[in-house]
Amino acid sequence: MIENILILLNRIYRQVLLMYLRYPKIVKCNICNWNGRRFIDDNWLKMVSCPNCYSGIRHRLLLFSIMDEPILINNIKNKRILHFAPESFLIPYLNTSKNYVTADYYRKDVDINLDISNMNDISDCEYDMVIASDVLEHVYDDIKAIYELNRILKIGGIAILTVPQKDNLNKTIEDLSDLSSEERRIKLGQKDHYRIYGYDFYDKLTKAQFNVHIIDAKTGKVLYKRSFKESKKY
Repeated sequence: MIENILILLNRIYRQVLLMYLRYPKIVKCNICNWNGRRFIDDNWLKMVSCPNCYSGIRHRLLLFSIMDEPILINNIKNKRILHFAPESFLIPYLNTSKNYVTADYYRKDVDINLDISNMNDISDCEYDMVIASDVLEHVYDDIKAIYELNRILKIGGIAILTVPQKDNLNKTIEDLSDLSSEERRIKLGQKDHYRIYGYDFYDKLTKAQFNVHIIDAKTGKVLYKRSFKESKKY
């Protein structure tokens, strides 16, 4: 009974919030096409979540980048794509052929269950693109995972990676010890995070010989590129 009441109250609250934010139409969600006064707060940032579909800024940036950035959009059609922890809104844009594979360590609604840090069943240079949005902070050995992603990518392949990153933090904060869920939430932002990344996430990628393209969260445009003569993976 109490649970049903809470569900009803949540629905009412959501409808009232949507009515309040309906005008003026200043911002627009590129996932559900809602537009209105502003986005709402989440646990990390102010005014970033869509009040209609609850997509976060990383979801909208991910879709915008894939659909509008030439280096990404040209690598979707008829390419082999491995998508970790797949976002439901993104699947229709990527599932254009039988070459699209979804993966997750725990989930049952994916094509394969896979440890991103130990992909022995996947051959070298097997995929054209891998996508892992806010996945690496959940992985015990993220360095090994990054090297594994590089290994399974074809030459010229692309890895689309996002991580929770703290503003003005130079060095990643990591704790692999046996913290309680609450201690982990307080220290690292979420109860199942092993780390919160700093600016050195870029260094983790370049050490694995990735060419790094940094995409601006506000505009979706490439801010910075760094390439290696001996590597053609992005």
